[in-house]
Amino acid sequence: METLRTEIQEGIGWLFFHRPEVRNAVNFRMMEELTEVLGRMKENDSVKVLVLAGDERTFVSGGDLVEFHRLKTADEVYPVHHRMGKLLEEIRTFGKPTVAAVQGAAVGGGCEIAAACDFRIASDQARFGFIQSSLGITTGWGGGSRLLEQLPRNRALHLLLSGERVDARRLYEWGWITEVVPFAEFLPSVRRFVQSFTRRPLGVIQAYMELADATREGETRDQLVRREARSCSRLWETEEHVQAVEAFLNRPRRS
Repeated sequence: METLRTEIQEGIGWLFFHRPEVRNAVNFRMMEELTEVLGRMKENDSVKVLVLAGDERTFVSGGDLVEFHRLKTADEVYPVHHRMGKLLEEIRTFGKPTVAAVQGAAVGGGCEIAAACDFRIASDQARFGFIQSSLGITTGWGGGSRLLEQLPRNRALHLLLSGERVDARRLYEWGWITEVVPFAEFLPSVRRFVQSFTRRPLGVIQAYMELADATREGETRDQLVRREARSCSRLWETEEHVQAVEAFLNRPRRS
């Protein structure tokens, strides 16, 4: 891997964007490596949560303008944007919780990546900016439509149209950032947050992710109720459930 760093620890799959010389800008090589890593992490049953992170300075600064601006026409650049948009859709429908861990700045495409994740954890020094409009373009990887799903229309349009860089605390108040944590304790804080998920069986995690996706895609109430009944029934006979019930029934009684 040239542009990404990965590791798996205690149920957490860590994916670090690693092009510090260009503020972790996405290039063609990173797109190839991202495709490989997402597939590998998705199929690895030891991974219960996927965390995407950058470094102290930058999460992702967007697309690599040096590489991408060799493409001059709409027909040339469209396949690149579409390919990256499909990669972000893979993150959005990953089947396990995904967390954007933003310690520094996330701008342009970096915000689009963050919007594709289920959770966004930011340091108290993080800043976010959908700056595409200031460059005379729109979001190209699906981030605009995702943001419009996640925030009230007026607030999403404000971010998209103004291109303003906004601090994490403001976006936390808007409900887009899940938690704001101290800069100096960033990665340990992210780890503590995701460990509340990794303590649960993978089958439970996947069932709830499927339910969340089905709800978002507009399944009827009857379909959703049936889905929950099937998933609970399927998990009922697992060893994890049997052991948990036995432990509950055999717990020490208070006098």
